[in-house]
Amino acid sequence: MAKYIICLGDGMADEPLEVLGNKTPLQAAHTPAMDLVARSGKSGLVHTVPAGLHPGSDVCNMGILGYNPHEFYTGRGPIEAAAMNINPPEGLVVFRCNLVCITNGMMKDFTSGHISTEEATELMTSLNESLTSFFPEEKLEFFPGVSYRHILLLPKKYVNLKTTAPHDITDQQVADFTPKGETEDGLMAIFNKAADILEAHPVNKRRVSKGLDPATHIWPWSQGVMPSLPSFKSKFGITGGIVTAVDLLKGLGTLSGLVTPMVKGATGFLDTNYKNKLDASFKILETHDFVYIHIEAPDEAGHMGRHDLKIKAIEDFDKNIVMPCLDYAKTHDDVHIMVLPDHPTPCRLKTHTSEAVPVAYMGSTKGTDKSEYYDEESVKKGDLLFKTPWDLLASFLTS
Repeated sequence: MAKYIICLGDGMADEPLEVLGNKTPLQAAHTPAMDLVARSGKSGLVHTVPAGLHPGSDVCNMGILGYNPHEFYTGRGPIEAAAMNINPPEGLVVFRCNLVCITNGMMKDFTSGHISTEEATELMTSLNESLTSFFPEEKLEFFPGVSYRHILLLPKKYVNLKTTAPHDITDQQVADFTPKGETEDGLMAIFNKAADILEAHPVNKRRVSKGLDPATHIWPWSQGVMPSLPSFKSKFGITGGIVTAVDLLKGLGTLSGLVTPMVKGATGFLDTNYKNKLDASFKILETHDFVYIHIEAPDEAGHMGRHDLKIKAIEDFDKNIVMPCLDYAKTHDDVHIMVLPDHPTPCRLKTHTSEAVPVAYMGSTKGTDKSEYYDEESVKKGDLLFKTPWDLLASFLTS
């Protein structure tokens, strides 16, 4: 039975930068493994953002997994709640909720300096204890996640608010991007009271004393009700898993019936434990036929505007994920490997864009493409061009 491995470098695609001699970070990085996939297999471009939808990792990864977001997407919050085994009572809506650092009205850091999970859990626990007493009628509840990423439950009256992802407004004034709609006053009252509690919290005082960004505010966004997805097995006839550090991908795995192991040391940043993620991936392939290995670090570096960190993240991804997968293919029969990002995250913009992204895969048949390298320009010499990511997946699974 064939084995299928998707190696996804989140936000890996970019645009040419003058500081890099008009190369993209992907072009500037040393990526012998991904280049080999492009050279040995097929390459090209895929449009991962369906028309009319925001280029979020939620929408893009859902599509790459074979699910049309126009049919199944209800919001990022519910997907991440699924990863945390949160089953909201009827009448409540699920928000993704960041801990952010806002300074002088500006979104300074949507990660609060990549606050530790331990610190964040302490803050969210305090918010639960305090805000539920201030707003008993709201039935609000926070669920601590990883680092700055959390879940907030609120009454369904808040479901139609227009909200904005905090990573889309880095270095911008937040006043124009706070929740908008009929119930905005209720959510803003919670927002402001939470800021008062966070300002006085010992965790933030310790962070400031160490020269670290404090978590000054909560930022609820991408709310919705829980979706229902058909299983991956029912759609494609195979079983598998997702290996990731972030709840978004774990939630997609949970909703689609893919296994999502907890990986010790998986952080979602440059310090993630690549070996443990690989071990978990190959463990999945012992009893399943598909694994989706998700690496968050290139996206985080793009949001920071750090081309140097993005190059490092791409090179780490190539060396520690893609190359070992190629080695795995040498000792196992009929292994198919695909590499791609879910969307671009240009360092200049510090947010996602909707352009088509480079993709390359190798399977049981050799490619005839002319691509020598894996990057945004080189893959244009290849034969692949997909208007949707679910068409790409169908092609890959028959490669």
